[in-house]
Amino acid sequence: MEVVIAGNPTVDIVITRSGTARRLGGPAYYISLALGALGARARVVGIASPDVIAELKSALAGLGVELRLDTAECTTTFELDYRTSPRRVRLLRRPPRRVEMVEGSVVILSPVYDELAGARVRAERVAADLQGYIRARVPFPRADLVHLSHDDLSLSEREILELAENWRSLVYTLGEGGAYVAAGGRLYYINSARLEVEDATGGGDVFLAVLAYLHLVQGVDLLQSACEASKYAAGFLAARAVARYEYECRAVRVARPSSPGPRLAEAL
Repeated sequence: MEVVIAGNPTVDIVITRSGTARRLGGPAYYISLALGALGARARVVGIASPDVIAELKSALAGLGVELRLDTAECTTTFELDYRTSPRRVRLLRRPPRRVEMVEGSVVILSPVYDELAGARVRAERVAADLQGYIRARVPFPRADLVHLSHDDLSLSEREILELAENWRSLVYTLGEGGAYVAAGGRLYYINSARLEVEDATGGGDVFLAVLAYLHLVQGVDLLQSACEASKYAAGFLAARAVARYEYECRAVRVARPSSPGPRLAEAL
């Protein structure tokens, strides 16, 4: 079964205490790497400049990823500063056009900004990363499974449950702090491998790719899928390549979700 990835490729200017680097990035790139490593067929829908499309094609060669990218005069470019926690993200440029249609059996909606705002989506199953929707302040999409990070929005445990009422299931990642999984009115906590890395770029995209593929395509249990996704994200951060990092991952039910922090409506 083919998985369609919707979102613009990016050029990332990554700043750490060790220096500055320019890299290909965005979910279109990192999710493609992960799905290719898992042996899945993938198709990418988005917008980028011709030079970046050629660079992306070369980087993904041999992974079974089909690129259906429209051309524009520029590619979405971000500055990602990891010298602070959470990281600072600055949008430097973006194409003026948006994606109009996304269609496929299983679709992963993962915009980096507003490129999917107003897009028509036709799919049997949908996973969505809320990062771009939060950045651009556009309405959240309909989906079976959603992901967001504490880098995107700071939420208490009770607020995670409130937000999760909009979808069948929601996963909220905390980087090295682990992740929360909310489904059916219940909240679970999953521990991480506790790796300390300067640059976590792409880790969330690898996590979502593995989570969506296992749960929505292969039908694996949600909590088991989240643990596997955490292991692959850890492997990616440890080696900057899609590989499984073995550690004891446990899912624990959160009996009494905490409620301190800003109200969800105010945060959004």
